[in-house]
Amino acid sequence: MKGGESVQRVCSGRGIIVAVSNVLDYKITESVEELEVLCKTINIEIVNKIVQRRNKPDTSTYVGRGKLEKIKDFCLENDIDLIVIDDEITPVQQRNIEDILKVTVLDRTQVILEIFSQHATTHEGKIQVEMAKLSYELPRLRGKGVFLSNPGGGIGTRGPGETILELDRRKIKERISQLKRELEKLKSNRENIRKSRLESGYYMISVAGYTNAGKSTLLSAIAGEDSILISEKLFSTLNPAVRKVKLPSGRSCLVSDTVGFISKLPHTLVEAFHSTLEEILYSDLIILLVDVSDPFFKDKISASYEVLEEIGAHEKERILVFNKIDNLPVDVLETIRYEYPYAVFISAKYGLGFEEFYRKIEERLRSFDVQCKLIIKHDSFGLLSRYYDYINIDATYLDEEYSEVYISGPESVVEKIKSSLKSSLKM
Repeated sequence: MKGGESVQRVCSGRGIIVAVSNVLDYKITESVEELEVLCKTINIEIVNKIVQRRNKPDTSTYVGRGKLEKIKDFCLENDIDLIVIDDEITPVQQRNIEDILKVTVLDRTQVILEIFSQHATTHEGKIQVEMAKLSYELPRLRGKGVFLSNPGGGIGTRGPGETILELDRRKIKERISQLKRELEKLKSNRENIRKSRLESGYYMISVAGYTNAGKSTLLSAIAGEDSILISEKLFSTLNPAVRKVKLPSGRSCLVSDTVGFISKLPHTLVEAFHSTLEEILYSDLIILLVDVSDPFFKDKISASYEVLEEIGAHEKERILVFNKIDNLPVDVLETIRYEYPYAVFISAKYGLGFEEFYRKIEERLRSFDVQCKLIIKHDSFGLLSRYYDYINIDATYLDEEYSEVYISGPESVVEKIKSSLKSSLKM
């Protein structure tokens, strides 16, 4: 199989991970181990991991020629089906490695794209994944025809020849343009939905973080429903779920989970899922969720910050929340608590630490509030009650006709209240 063919043709088998690093430290170990988990998600069994120490990858074969010959011998001796590279490699590198090793070569981007492809269930998700895959495949066409297994359409296998190659390129470019137009329509629909949410008066909170940090589990727990998909598989959530959550004070807010982040997130995916990731941009507060039991959680925090910066959400208000505290010994947890004194520590699975979690959220939302003092007639409290979902109220009885009311809430809601109670106010 050539480099332009679909990953889906080889989403199982025995493989080797190959990586290049100028320093053999825990970071390259973490990256390779993470890639192994990604491979497992699409049924690739990794039987060996090979890291070559060199300043930078070879421009033509990624690893050195000598190392490549050793890898070739290993493949022959161990019945290896494919090589998985822990980087996004160039079409030239992929072609050369395949020509020498005589086995299929996938890179990290292809593996991630295939996982997204398998987990895309909605129309928008399928379009986003297909566009990302086609954008990746376009420069990798080889002139021997392509097999692109894409949801919602694709290009069939074609015969050899330069004319066919150019035909494939034109067809793919036309398909990408068509998908972009479809996404623009869906983006318009999403913006209308988003506008109605913003006009609703509820504060918007996005739960963001590295893939498999427990975002869907947390949303399910605080929303009190079990219809939200929860899975141990990476990238199980590709389409944001939004739920209304009632806070202990009685106020409510809208909370959404998001696509999981990952280090070396392919740029084609960031572009394709931009409208989905934009949910974070329109939120008032970001809950940055971290799996505290992950030995490399600090790097996961850094990777999450990088994605937030790439989509322009790095300056948004956020709360750092460490999840899965039930998976750590108490002494280890206390050390992390000392290192991150402003973070919140919870177990979304068992509801541990939720009191502090809610307190921090309410504290942060109150900092966005505007306050006003009104003196209203007692019989106007019925009008005020329709806004209890959005605001905090402190009322003091003044006399038989009036009460003094302190209102704290979103500016748009407070202005609506003042307008609706205008005839009942004591001037």
